Amino acid sequence: MRTHASFPLTRSLPPLSLLEKVLYDLPPLEGVLLHWHTYGAAALTPGIVSLFSRRKDLLGPATLPGASIQRLATCAEMLCLPRGAQAAGINTWEARPLHTRLVRHRHSTSASETQARLSPGVLVQKTVTLALGELLVLCTGVGTWQISRQDLHAIAQALGLPNRRSRHATIHPATFQPVEAFGMLPGMVSPFLRPAHAARLTALVVLPWPGCWEAQMREVAISLSLWESLVLPLSCLRQLLRLYAIRAYPALRLITLPETEEDESIGDSDTRSPLTLAVSPAHTFAGRDWRGVRR
Repeated sequence: MRTHASFPLTRSLPPLSLLEKVLYDLPPLEGVLLHWHTYGAAALTPGIVSLFSRRKDLLGPATLPGASIQRLATCAEMLCLPRGAQAAGINTWEARPLHTRLVRHRHSTSASETQARLSPGVLVQKTVTLALGELLVLCTGVGTWQISRQDLHAIAQALGLPNRRSRHATIHPATFQPVEAFGMLPGMVSPFLRPAHAARLTALVVLPWPGCWEAQMREVAISLSLWESLVLPLSCLRQLLRLYAIRAYPALRLITLPETEEDESIGDSDTRSPLTLAVSPAHTFAGRDWRGVRR
């Protein structure tokens, strides 16, 4: 096995082609996920601890930290994989364990690139940072979506913003650096953060997707690194995000937008563009309406 120098977050990363070679020199994550499938995701060995430490040192912001991967696996085992009586009538493919759900692909730095590398029926999880005045939120959904005017207005209402502050929003604001704030490259921004990295955020917003996608048994690919994704049933994603948020950053607001009629989409995750909000009906905010009243 070759020896590689670590890459601190404070200096520029080497070419991604070199980091990919570094990744494939490391023990595969399948072994970790298999160990957790057998002994539980709380089980850590010196080898697993060493692997996560090496991934952090060698891959830096191109990978989720080990603590996030472990917490994600724990939540996924609880919510996404049928066990016992729940597994009755479920085919083998749907019930496959986590270590068989890890897929590798060429590095990608945008949701559209990742989506092009995934199998049919698997949708990429896409996450962007959104600035509303001085407030910063994470917006996450599935597929290569664009934030609609309805979504933006619903988010602003849920946050209780006055009209003068909700007229403009910016995707990926230039003043926000994901490597410094989240310890992640722009193509790795994810709601599966370490608790300390959620401090600057005001809310996590889960954007809607067509209900028929779940009926079609589609799956979602969650990025573990620029080259690795964990494929899970789409039907469990909302619960997964909620449970992860409760365990990792319980003080952060969680806004779940219901499915609505499609509105004009504006902006793009790969550009910085001003967005203007339009009038839209009230939406659900973590079990409350937009005024904060419990429903």
